[in-house]
Amino acid sequence: MINTENPPRGSLVPASIFVVIYAVWALLVSSGSHIITMFDNAVVGIICNNNPANVAFATLFTNLGNTSVITIETIILFIILITFRQYAYAWFTAGVMICANGYNWIIKHAVERRRPTIHHLVYADGYSFPSGHSVGSAALFGILIVLTILLIRSKFWKSLLIIIWALFPILIGYTRIFVHVHYPSDVLGGWIEGITFVLLGYAFLYRYYIEPKMLERH
Repeated sequence: MINTENPPRGSLVPASIFVVIYAVWALLVSSGSHIITMFDNAVVGIICNNNPANVAFATLFTNLGNTSVITIETIILFIILITFRQYAYAWFTAGVMICANGYNWIIKHAVERRRPTIHHLVYADGYSFPSGHSVGSAALFGILIVLTILLIRSKFWKSLLIIIWALFPILIGYTRIFVHVHYPSDVLGGWIEGITFVLLGYAFLYRYYIEPKMLERH
């Protein structure tokens, strides 16, 4: 099922570019580059404050990126897609999420970056880079953006949903910095990683499912 008349072409090239960007960013972080330090300090100076309303929002909204929440949302999406016999999209969803989160665990233990030493506003354990909340949310909502582009005909609803889906990982990443459990570079690295796996997953989806379907139309 492809409601979009002209779905985006394969994403292997942009995925490859994101792989390079992520590799460079990870190397800068792991080497303790001064560039990363300046980036982190600049962003923290802009974002963090003691406004009670902001603290209340950040400590609540950040829970939407918890591993358990993202996992439940992924399972629900997978079941919905299977129920409507969208098997290719269901396995695309499962594959991207499993690979993104599995790779994130590997990188965390390879880099072994310690979390910020400032008082954390919420509980967090494990290593800091990259932000698992950012990886998971970028991957899941990136998948939803892809599905929206492929399945929604209405330009209005397509545009509105894409904006909504994009806001979630942005806000979740923002809260991880605000509650002091991640450096901004952790969050940016997580976003890049999550997007990378969505692009890689779409490259496979396009090559082995969408392109053959498009050929059948002609």
